[in-house]
Amino acid sequence: MRVPVRASLQEIEEYKPGKLVKGAIKLSSNENPLGPSPEVIREIVKRLEAGELNLNVYPWEKNEEELRDEISRYVRGGSAKDNIVLGAGVDGVLDTLARIFIANGDEALIPIPTFSLYESLVKIAGGVPRYVKRSSGENFDVPVKNLISACNEKTKLIFISSPNNPTGNCIPEDEIREIIESVDSRAMVVIDEAYAEFAGSSLVNLVREYENVAVMRTFSKAFGLAGLRVGYGIIPEWLASAYKKVAMPFSVNSIAIKAAIAALRDQAYLRKTVERVKHERAFLTENLRRVFKKVYPSEANFVLADVSPAKSAVVCAKLMKRGIIVRDCSSFRGAGDSFIRVTVGTREQNEKVVEALI
Repeated sequence: MRVPVRASLQEIEEYKPGKLVKGAIKLSSNENPLGPSPEVIREIVKRLEAGELNLNVYPWEKNEEELRDEISRYVRGGSAKDNIVLGAGVDGVLDTLARIFIANGDEALIPIPTFSLYESLVKIAGGVPRYVKRSSGENFDVPVKNLISACNEKTKLIFISSPNNPTGNCIPEDEIREIIESVDSRAMVVIDEAYAEFAGSSLVNLVREYENVAVMRTFSKAFGLAGLRVGYGIIPEWLASAYKKVAMPFSVNSIAIKAAIAALRDQAYLRKTVERVKHERAFLTENLRRVFKKVYPSEANFVLADVSPAKSAVVCAKLMKRGIIVRDCSSFRGAGDSFIRVTVGTREQNEKVVEALI
């Protein structure tokens, strides 16, 4: 006889990552097609061969401190090392924050459509996600007044993805300030900036000004280290102690730490990668508009297209038969059944997906 699991797990959907089919062009998970800096590979190989990366021991605290120092210099905005926490990808940092702030019956506000993990983490922690529908007009903007009105004494977290996944748009700084100041100490505003490098702007400076703001970042996208799972948060200093109590120890492995440090030190490669993605994003957007009436402007490394009157599932299935995988956005709460999300690939990959769609 099986031991019963928590009843609340019945309400949580299993996370469905972008499909991986051998030999297919994968443009479904917003990964970096250019890969990491060659300096990252050289650094890892050098350290392993020199015996400096001992895989039989836990990650050294000094190496974590070195990474946090590098991140502090990179993000600027006055973020000190003590404001920076690490996790296994942005997901790991978000999970820790949810477990810090959400108890049974607490609520979190989530403007939808957006990254589905937010609601799962809230439910796992015993909380209740509340959804605020983004405007369905030009660019899925966050309805600030509606969001503020939805905040009550049970609201502990507000998740804002900027650039937002899957829509690609950022929230303006004046709007996020209005939200932060309106909710004040009632709720923590979590700004997920996983795609910030492609946007060319950031809200990380707000952490220094407000005590109820946390900004999430990752090495998975622009730095091309998705397979190593390194994420970080810039949080108020008062929150760091609670974070260390709740976070799983040694969540970022030794190789990942050294790789992230090497990636941060090769800023020339990062700039080259970002410019290449922006150039190809413009190409992909322009050419998708030859096929579909509505293709949304993006500040991330993906493009959202409305394929109506067709259904997104049908379009994705037909593309898969041609060896191309894009994301069917019907799995995003509030997105409907006519949107696909296409990761910006190389020029060859982008040409193939446009040709297949035509």
